[in-house]
Amino acid sequence: MADFQAELVKAAETELVRFGGRHETDDDVHDILKQYWTEGAEFEPKEAEKAIAKRTAWSAAFISFVVKKALSASGSAASFPFSASHSVYVGAAIRNMLAKKPPAVFYGLPPDGDGAEKPVFGNIFGSTRVLHIDDFADALDAARKQHTYFSHFDVVTSVANGTLTCIGGNVSQSVTRKTVTLKDGFLPKRPFKFDDAGNVISGPYICIIKFRE
Repeated sequence: MADFQAELVKAAETELVRFGGRHETDDDVHDILKQYWTEGAEFEPKEAEKAIAKRTAWSAAFISFVVKKALSASGSAASFPFSASHSVYVGAAIRNMLAKKPPAVFYGLPPDGDGAEKPVFGNIFGSTRVLHIDDFADALDAARKQHTYFSHFDVVTSVANGTLTCIGGNVSQSVTRKTVTLKDGFLPKRPFKFDDAGNVISGPYICIIKFRE
C-alpha cells in the first residue's frame, strides 16, 4: 500500500503545476475548478457552475479533491467528509480524536498549548477566519456541536530548517505555495488581520490534521 501522506503531497504538487499560477477567473482553469467542486466537494455539476460563477471560496473543495486523490492512490479506507467547508472535515477529525477512533483515521490536534503537535510532511493545518473561533479549544467546542465556520487549511509539503512549505487552493485566487516560519518546530501564534472593511483576512492557527495508519 502506498503512503497516504506522500500521495497527498504528490496530489497537491500536481495541482500546483496544473493550475500554473493562473487566476480563478482565467477561462483555462474553469474545468479544473469544476473538478474541485464536483469531485472534491461533491457538488452536482450545476451547483459547481453556480459556485464558479459566484466566485465562491474553493479552498476546502481543493483540499477535499487532493485528499480524495491521495486516499484512492494509497488504498486507504479512512473516512473523510469531503466538503466545501473546512470546518466540516476539521470537526470530524477532532471528534475522531475525542473518540480515539482506531486507524486508519484522521485526527484533529492542537497546534499550540497542552498536547500541541508539530506539523510534519503530509499534515493538513489551518487557521480561523472568524473572531469567535480563535484557538483549538473553540474549534473543539464547534466540533462537538457540529457548528461550521469560515477557515482556511493547507497541505504541508515539507518541513526543514525551521520552516514549512505548504500548498493551498484559493490563495490569491490561485493554487499557491507559501512558507511559514516555525517556532521551535511548532506553528507560530499569530494575531488576526483585517481588511479595510474590518473583515477577517487571517487569524490564529487552530488545528493540525494528522493521518493515523
